[in-house]
Amino acid sequence: MTNNKIRFAILSDSPFLNTGYSTQAYNYANKCAEAGMEVYYMASNYIGQDLPPGVKLKDGTEFKFWILGQGREPYFKDLIELKLKELQIDVFMVLLDSFMVFPWFTQLDFSPAKTIFMFPSDGGAGLPLGCEAILKKVDHPIAMAKFGQKQVKKMYNIDTDYIPHAVNIHNFYPLPDDKKLELRKKFGLEGKYVIGTVARNQGRKMMDRTLKSFALYAKENPNAILLLHTDPNDNAAVFPLQHMINYLGIQNRVRFTGMRFHSGFTYKQMNEVYNLMDVFLLTTSGEGFGIPLIEASACAIPTLCTDYTTTRELVKEPKAGLMIDLIGVNEDENPDAHCNEILEGTITGSWAVERGICSLKDCAKKLKILEDKKLRDELGMNGRRNVEINYSWEVVGKKFVDVITELGRKL
Repeated sequence: MTNNKIRFAILSDSPFLNTGYSTQAYNYANKCAEAGMEVYYMASNYIGQDLPPGVKLKDGTEFKFWILGQGREPYFKDLIELKLKELQIDVFMVLLDSFMVFPWFTQLDFSPAKTIFMFPSDGGAGLPLGCEAILKKVDHPIAMAKFGQKQVKKMYNIDTDYIPHAVNIHNFYPLPDDKKLELRKKFGLEGKYVIGTVARNQGRKMMDRTLKSFALYAKENPNAILLLHTDPNDNAAVFPLQHMINYLGIQNRVRFTGMRFHSGFTYKQMNEVYNLMDVFLLTTSGEGFGIPLIEASACAIPTLCTDYTTTRELVKEPKAGLMIDLIGVNEDENPDAHCNEILEGTITGSWAVERGICSLKDCAKKLKILEDKKLRDELGMNGRRNVEINYSWEVVGKKFVDVITELGRKL
């Protein structure tokens, strides 16, 4: 270490983007800066001059670190070695998907820094191709979910630390009943059973399952409404949402929040979106973590999600919601580890990752069960308590700073 102040650098999505990685990364960076470290943020997809600490967004969010603009190559491929040496970085961390940086990342010289790769594992059959090579390259791999930590140990015998993603429980919280009623009236949802989803229409999210399972359920409940916080015209969409909605005949049963993928909602608006819901639904095929799940739980909204990968530790174990069975699930199947089991309800996706396919009929069945308000309230309170104990920034931020401090002091 060059002096008593640890120099920490992180590479992730630009803090100016509206992504989960961006939100997590700038909070990690801020926590380290608040702990007295000198922090540099390698902002992928930000092209511009380096910005000093103190930049603020219009909602008041302050970046207490240096923001570095990328060079000619994506993900700072052409600048990482240069910047680490020029800035004499003590600890360097990457928070990105492994396919974004493999294989070139394994060929770089990171001296003088100690290195961290915080990795997601969002499917079965092991990590995405090449990820284990990155984990073996770095000094300190960190799993963002217990699922990924166990999977890596079982399949590759690699020991990793575990630090989950987090949510600001002061931004996401349950509103009083009278405020919820006002919101319902504002959005024309008074007296409705609101099933909400927060997700981009990307292949992994399997939003076709969301629409189809809702269409099955809606036949039995004329008061059910599907509230979608997604961009119906997203350029990354795998199918046209409006076409599928029309095909299923649920045009008058689906509402959009007005979200656009290039401009996110404020925290206040997002808190209102979750508080409009009776149930949060996610028919995902697998999650590296699942930030919307803990955001919904922080708002005391019960969740209903696919029983695959990280969702068990976020939903089933804390009794914060119900799980949707995979299609064709049998009692003798063992989906606990999702490592090398052959499961009926999976399909092989990109980078050789197994994806879970949830049952439409079981989803509709569980939506029916969740009509019970007493059950919803109980699950919602369990979820809020779980987030306060395990996934708040007060808890996770301290653990993260401790890890960076320990690595920095080893130099």
